[in-house]
Amino acid sequence: MTHPARALVVTALLAACAGTNDRLQVSGTVEIRELELGPLATGRLARLLKDEGDSVRRGDTIAVLEQPGLDALIAQRRAQARAAALRVNDVKAAEADSGRAAGDLARAEPLRARGIVSEQQYDGLRATAAAAAARLAAMRAAPSESAAAGAALAATVAIRDQLTIVAPDDGVVLTRYADPGEALGAGTPVVSLGLVHRPWIRAYIAEQDVPLIKLGDAASVRLDGYADELPGRIVEISPRAEFTPRAALTERERADLVFGIKVELNGGDAGGRVKAGMPVTVEIPRLR
Repeated sequence: MTHPARALVVTALLAACAGTNDRLQVSGTVEIRELELGPLATGRLARLLKDEGDSVRRGDTIAVLEQPGLDALIAQRRAQARAAALRVNDVKAAEADSGRAAGDLARAEPLRARGIVSEQQYDGLRATAAAAAARLAAMRAAPSESAAAGAALAATVAIRDQLTIVAPDDGVVLTRYADPGEALGAGTPVVSLGLVHRPWIRAYIAEQDVPLIKLGDAASVRLDGYADELPGRIVEISPRAEFTPRAALTERERADLVFGIKVELNGGDAGGRVKAGMPVTVEIPRLR
């Protein structure tokens, strides 16, 4: 920016910093936050449920992507998880059988010594207990297999969930970046979402007014065409001056420095009256 043009812009900004001795009055512009939403996994855009200009609510599905074979893989791993769960039930049955066989053998021991249980019967009980114990030992890995199968299923389902784009907050779709059928990488934006219910004001104050305000100060915002004032507060004061073309400034040029401030409205979008890009007037009480 040339020096004459810069001086003209600064003059306009400083002229806007009017007001009374106890109130600072500046001009500002309404801004909104924009979120770029994309999938967390690679896939093909199958459905776009919201388009530019559509309003969305928190939790609404905006787009769905797909991966070839993913549904079949989920079905396979779900079947494996069910089979592993059944094997866990078999382990419980084997534990019961082994305990019962061991108990029968223990009870037969004194009876064999008294001649009530023959050696042949005792040997049969001992063989049954050994077989039940061996079967139980062979099936001990089933619980870990079931846990692994469940984890594999959860990981695959998580991939499918990552292919669904959900609105994180209420807002309006501002821009569509992709069309159905396109292959998209992880993190590639599909739409941008404007959080229109949480607008904020960007304004500028002169260097000499910086010591007269502080973070958290109350502010009043007036919209063109409306008589009432909207309450707000200062949530940010830029730590860096603007319009500084070089490090060394003359005394006259130091008077041209301005600092950006951010004002949030206490009442949100004030019933939809506050729109992005709208010029407003901000009044801030000066510190004494």
